[in-house]
Amino acid sequence: MKKLLSGILVSCLLLSGNAYSASMISIQKYIKNNSGYLNDTTTKTYVLKRCAASYLYYAGITKDNFPKKSQLIANDYKKILIFTGDILIDEMKWTAEVTAMSLNTDIGNMWKYYEKDGNDSFARTGDYIVGNYIGEDILFCQEVVKNIK
Repeated sequence: MKKLLSGILVSCLLLSGNAYSASMISIQKYIKNNSGYLNDTTTKTYVLKRCAASYLYYAGITKDNFPKKSQLIANDYKKILIFTGDILIDEMKWTAEVTAMSLNTDIGNMWKYYEKDGNDSFARTGDYIVGNYIGEDILFCQEVVKNIK
């Protein structure tokens, strides 16, 4: 009986520890973990897709209370999207159709993680982006947008 109760207790502790785990690491941690591949097209476009997804998410959560800010964020999202697409076409030699499919799928999947983690953060703290990787990503991506010509 003691073994059964111990097993249940351990299982509960393991499950509860994962209840608030993030779906992704911050972009900065990703870059640090992949520092040997920063010039690789796949790494560059992953980071850019993450920026696009974070901006798409950010535009969505600000649109009701700050519509003008949301529109500016959406415009920056478009800049990132076009820039990333150009890299995929130029460096990977992908067609526009393959590029559009990749952008749509990858950014859509990343956006779902931002939405899930943002909602979890809001439920715990009352804030979608403060104190988690989402806010860190948005700040990082602001610098990325500044460097896109």
